[in-house]
Amino acid sequence: MATLDQNIINTSLLQDIELATAIAELKKNPTEFAKFLQTQQDKVYNDITAQKKSTHDKVYGDLGRAVSAQNSIVLHYKRSNELMDVHNQVYANQKHMADTVLEDKNMSGRKHEMNEWTVNNKKDTLFVFSSSFIMLSGLLLITVLWRMGVINSFLWAALGAPLIIICGLILLNRSQYTNALRNKRYWNKKIFEGKYGKIPVPNICPDSSA
Repeated sequence: MATLDQNIINTSLLQDIELATAIAELKKNPTEFAKFLQTQQDKVYNDITAQKKSTHDKVYGDLGRAVSAQNSIVLHYKRSNELMDVHNQVYANQKHMADTVLEDKNMSGRKHEMNEWTVNNKKDTLFVFSSSFIMLSGLLLITVLWRMGVINSFLWAALGAPLIIICGLILLNRSQYTNALRNKRYWNKKIFEGKYGKIPVPNICPDSSA
């Protein structure tokens, strides 16, 4: 390896010596020396021009590739934004449809509860009116019999008092139960209040202050 390096050094020295000898010989002939200098200048100029052109072409090519890559990135970014907008629009539409269905479901359920409460309340009112009608019919019957002399006043009072008391108890019970104890949303549920109104729930979480 050392021998090879020494040979290269020796060869360079010999080339430099030959070049110096050739230049010294050319200086003796100004015309040849000027021609030699012009040739070397043209060679250096051509080499520099070629290197600049190669560098320029490489830089321009790299710039073109960079611009192309940048355009591709911008195009992909734009397409990604468009696709995201489409996805967001689809999600918004689906969410709106789901919210609408849920709202319709809740509204239908509440309407069913209201209709059930109203229908049962009307049935209960009809029962009260029917009881009142039966009481009035009974009172009218015994009153007619009393006026005709079929029954006396004591028997009228004995028959009429239970009818009035029973009808009054029905009216009172239905009124108090509906107004005070019946659930205002679900007809078949009762409001439990007072001492046993709520089921006690044990505290399973440890005391944070302990």
